[in-house]
Amino acid sequence: MQLFLMRHGEAGFDASVDSQRTLTDLGQREVMHMGAKLAPEFARCELALVSPYVRAQQSWVCLQASLPEGVAVETLDELVPDADPSLSHDVIAAYADTHGAERVLVVAHMPLLAYLVREFVPGIEPPLFATAAVAAIRTLPCAEFQWLKSPTVPALL
Repeated sequence: MQLFLMRHGEAGFDASVDSQRTLTDLGQREVMHMGAKLAPEFARCELALVSPYVRAQQSWVCLQASLPEGVAVETLDELVPDADPSLSHDVIAAYADTHGAERVLVVAHMPLLAYLVREFVPGIEPPLFATAAVAAIRTLPCAEFQWLKSPTVPALL
């Protein structure tokens, strides 16, 4: 499986509950920039798994133009920031298997994303994800961390 792990774009702090925080204008631009930059990578994605938090859902909406039509989308409680990484790993693998998906995009949060990298690639030092950053992992034939890309500030101004 080819797995893309993406952190949501920059979010404001104006909500009374963490799950209701919304993307800032910069956060929307970050996500759209990364979607355009990685469109060739995302072109064959078959499944998107998204956190139920508002900022992740908004990030997904910003990304849709960069993904092929007909991508299956699932919103999963196992992708919230404080979710158990081992359980999240198993749920991602199970949904990919159920959908027969070879290329999967996950839109979620820190610190979960860093821990997920370690779950999929044992022994690796968990990376720090900037907002809208994307990591690529190949799980077969053996787990491999491929890259981590972040938005470039000049392109967003």
